[in-house]
Amino acid sequence: MKTNAYYSTLNDSNLIECLLKGDELAFAEIYSRYKTVLFLHARRMLQDDEQARDVVQEIFTAIWIKKEELRISTSLKSYLFSSVKHKILNLLLHQKHVEKHMQAMLKLHNTGSFSTDLAVQEKEMARLIEAEIQNLPARMREVFVLSRREELSNKEIAQRMGIAEETVKKQIVYALKILRVKLKVISFLLILLNQS
Repeated sequence: MKTNAYYSTLNDSNLIECLLKGDELAFAEIYSRYKTVLFLHARRMLQDDEQARDVVQEIFTAIWIKKEELRISTSLKSYLFSSVKHKILNLLLHQKHVEKHMQAMLKLHNTGSFSTDLAVQEKEMARLIEAEIQNLPARMREVFVLSRREELSNKEIAQRMGIAEETVKKQIVYALKILRVKLKVISFLLILLNQS
């Protein structure tokens, strides 16, 4: 039986080969090998520890979920650093988009026309939240929807999808982490709406 020590002796190419076959210990070694440097890289770009941790977690979650279809044409290190960079750029673009909405809402609020546009703004917030849910990886989104909308238990979801209950639990935790980062500003706006 292969141990963690065995995987620590493998080079990145060998680890990727094992990962493509669904090898959890290979994934754990990749995570252990790169999580700290990727976190430091993300933190340097974002200047925020929590967001940096979330970005790294999202990268590794996506790698595990899409492990069978993973195509890496560069070195693993380059692939991971590039993934972090793209994830952060998307996050910043998304935040810029949400900030525009926030500016528009604050302007409406300050001009006194906020209450007349309340229904429109609430609809827009619901749309943004739904868009973020739709952006989750397919299996994670399915688990999340079954849990939150259909209110199924982890056990019921596991039975319906033919996966382990622990996998369901992890998928929900990861989905909430991803959504927490992306919906931080939207949540603030919803609170603002409810206080008006």
